[in-house]
Amino acid sequence: MQDEQTSETFADDVAGMYRHLTRITRTLRAKAAGSGLSAGGAATLWTIINNAPIRVTALAVAESVAAPTMSKIVANLVDRGYVERVGDPDDARAKLVQPTAQGRAVIADMRLVRARALADALETMSPADRDTVDAGLRLLSTALAPGLDSSDRQKDAIL
Repeated sequence: MQDEQTSETFADDVAGMYRHLTRITRTLRAKAAGSGLSAGGAATLWTIINNAPIRVTALAVAESVAAPTMSKIVANLVDRGYVERVGDPDDARAKLVQPTAQGRAVIADMRLVRARALADALETMSPADRDTVDAGLRLLSTALAPGLDSSDRQKDAIL
């Protein structure tokens, strides 16, 4: 009986934490909505910036979407001037995608808006509470992605 209660309490805790993480993510995403990019478009542009030049098929795998879906997202990013298609030096028939200066600027602006929103929220907390949030986020980040080194975490900071 004790194990059942512990398991239910743990499940409730996890559900509550997930709700909080979802609320934080949605709030930060909404703050940067002025870019006009969908969440998928922004995530794809971020992936392109951090992995360019990259094939659309590799993008689809990285973003866990079907290749035709990724082709549509990339076409939209090309139309907006955020990315460009370039020849693949290893395969003359293939194209790679890379960010434009405008695409890099959009992501930088989104990052700035989100960081400012986060900073504003943290400023309402005491130094001790900020330290607690920082420690908790570090622990959770490491537990979720134990193989990432500090350079990968730097890349993750873009969005």
